[in-house]
Amino acid sequence: MTLRSWRPKTAQPDQPRSVFTLRSAGVESVRKPRKESAVRASVWAATAALALLASSASARAQAPTPPDYALDSAWICRPGRDDACTVDLSTAEAGPLPSPHSDPAIDCFYVYPTISTAPGDSAPIAVTEDEARTVRLQLARLRSVCRLYAPLYRQLTVSDMKRRLEGGRTPDLPAAMALAEDDVAAAWARYLEHDNAGRGVVLIGHSQGALILQGLIRDQMDGQALGDRLVSAILPGSFVTAPAGQDVGGTFKTLPACRAKIQTGCVVAFNSFRAEAPPPEAYEGALEAGERALCVNPAALAGGRAPLKAYFAADGTTIIPWFSAPPRVAAPDAAPFVAPRGLTAACVREDGAAYLSISQAGADDDFVLGGDFLFQGERDEAMGLHLIDLELVMGDLVELIGAQGAAYLARP
Repeated sequence: MTLRSWRPKTAQPDQPRSVFTLRSAGVESVRKPRKESAVRASVWAATAALALLASSASARAQAPTPPDYALDSAWICRPGRDDACTVDLSTAEAGPLPSPHSDPAIDCFYVYPTISTAPGDSAPIAVTEDEARTVRLQLARLRSVCRLYAPLYRQLTVSDMKRRLEGGRTPDLPAAMALAEDDVAAAWARYLEHDNAGRGVVLIGHSQGALILQGLIRDQMDGQALGDRLVSAILPGSFVTAPAGQDVGGTFKTLPACRAKIQTGCVVAFNSFRAEAPPPEAYEGALEAGERALCVNPAALAGGRAPLKAYFAADGTTIIPWFSAPPRVAAPDAAPFVAPRGLTAACVREDGAAYLSISQAGADDDFVLGGDFLFQGERDEAMGLHLIDLELVMGDLVELIGAQGAAYLARP
């Protein structure tokens, strides 16, 4: 198989996109009635497809050298070394931390979201504060339940996304996404050949990372033999779809939404919004007719509202600090993380959109929920709490992956 053979259909109208990619690519589905937004998405997709065909050869000739995933330096996190995932996770008001397993029985393969502030369209292969901050917030805590593999990749940058949001689109979005996809494919191939050894694996991606993993899963795992190794796929910040009223049959043909902790080979996907600030009209407007975005609440897989086991940086940092209103901690102590009280979540379908509705049920004088996506100083109603999707449910994901891993290992 070639590295391109599993490519997500980023240039086709039926491909669900990450929220950030959809918004910055100029598909204003969240602002327009459904019919118009679908047309806009189709026009953009057709244009992108033509651009990819016309420019791929020259773009690839000019592209930086692909990373060599045989080198430790091409990975942010790997087992058996001190790196960005072996950081202090001590937490105010959270009680004792679970001890990391010296050799967890399953793996987590993680693709980080759009966070690089490097200039240009594609990020360099280097661990900067952008990548280190993101794995500290989104991944490191999972080391108690799985071995962590996190490759660097030439992702589409925040700088590029910002230009697009400001109306200064460049013509090489498909080529830039192709580099990111090829890098993740190469890292995955290296992991399978040299590290996996038949172990169960959880695939975790957020936003751009979730979008890339959707394609990998469709090509290599959905209905295929390799899918037997999939413990679960955790893909927040993206649209994973299914026909209306169903849990499977859209983005993935055989992988359903996770509805029980002992269920494996399933998918967790959601987009989080404040309960008092739901997504705007036509939020799902670019999806195919008859399909709906799935919402799976990691704290209540079967449905209903449940308390969240959230973890935030005590200094209020989010994955893209300059795009967010930070959570505010009144009196942080020496602990680098805080576990706030009173946050709850429920999957809600309202005005045709499914989303994870976040409430702060009780007064917590020490914590004020932030994390709203800000653009040009104003809250972007279409992005909601995108920047803290994973922090909101981090403790719940630790428990879920632990339970799913145990269920996977107990299979006959």
